[in-house]
Amino acid sequence: MHHHRVWAEIDCDAIAHNYRALRGHVAPATKIMAVLKADAYGHGAVMVAKLLEAQKLDAIGVGDSQEALELRDSGINLPILILGTIVPGEIDLVIGAGVQANLHSLEMAREIAAVARRMGKVAEVQLKIDTGMGRLGADPYQAVRILRALRTMPNLKLRGINTHFSSAGEASRTFTERQLSRFLPVVELAKTLGYHDLTIHAANHAAAISMPHAHFDMVRPGLALYGLSGAAPEFVTPLDLKRVLTLKTQVAFIKDVAEGTPVSYDRKWYAQAPTRIATLPVGYNDGLPVQLTNRAQVLIHGRRAPMVGRIAMDYVMVDVGAIPGVKRGDIVTLIGRDGNEEIKIEELANLLGTVPYAVSCGLGRRVRRVYTGRSMASLSNAA
Repeated sequence: MHHHRVWAEIDCDAIAHNYRALRGHVAPATKIMAVLKADAYGHGAVMVAKLLEAQKLDAIGVGDSQEALELRDSGINLPILILGTIVPGEIDLVIGAGVQANLHSLEMAREIAAVARRMGKVAEVQLKIDTGMGRLGADPYQAVRILRALRTMPNLKLRGINTHFSSAGEASRTFTERQLSRFLPVVELAKTLGYHDLTIHAANHAAAISMPHAHFDMVRPGLALYGLSGAAPEFVTPLDLKRVLTLKTQVAFIKDVAEGTPVSYDRKWYAQAPTRIATLPVGYNDGLPVQLTNRAQVLIHGRRAPMVGRIAMDYVMVDVGAIPGVKRGDIVTLIGRDGNEEIKIEELANLLGTVPYAVSCGLGRRVRRVYTGRSMASLSNAA
């Protein structure tokens, strides 16, 4: 008997395996920053951080200050960089936690320096260069002014310079190489101005795998750690990456229905013949989008069963009329393998017209994360 309505099994051995595969793929001197934004893409940032810290990870990248502070409050002592931006009211918290902030402008540098001066501290920062993402970061031509200004701000310590590739997973690397060509002069400029102990980094998971000349001092894999890919379909990784996440629920109720019986809100599905309906305690509040209504399938007893009727906030129904012996409490797999059948996260992503990690990031708070594998022992030993 399982005690959860819906749960995600996170294979810690698979995460450790994927990290070691990446570690072996880059040069020994190249550092690895694990990107754990969006709660480690839905896998649970605190537990993933603890697991990778035990694997001798070098640094962590997060999306915002809340994610960084959660990790610090959980006892994570690794260097943490906020890859995104921070608002003025967060600056003192970030400095106090010893978290690095990305600088996106000279104005932001002055804001952080002023708060650090009031606190009597030196804030560690990195300079983000926008080489083609068009989102955050200083333009390359602004770098010289910012780098010179930082020399006059004793309360700021520049630790690195970075950029973000917008499409490193495309089959054509033309645009990524163009971004790289805009980034390199900034790196050389920093050296000319006397910055010699900086960590330079640009490569996300796709570039970490396929562009060794873009590795610099550190790479920033995110998706690869979880066995996911955001790259184009033709992108093939040489690494043996393992899938990490399995999503499961259990049968909450069984109902026999007659031909013509409507199921769920707005009568989006009618039984075409007498059949048996299993109600599952998982819905769009848990990360099962309404857009999958009458389109997706689940696995029960190693066989596929179609979702029928509109997906509700708390429940979805499946037609199990062709699967004998289904009963209340039976385990149902929404993502993962059951016997010879498998529903990959890419299957749901394709139905939704999105990327696989949008599915994992969408898993709700009610989805209990259950961590499995021998690597869990490393967390116990480190505690």
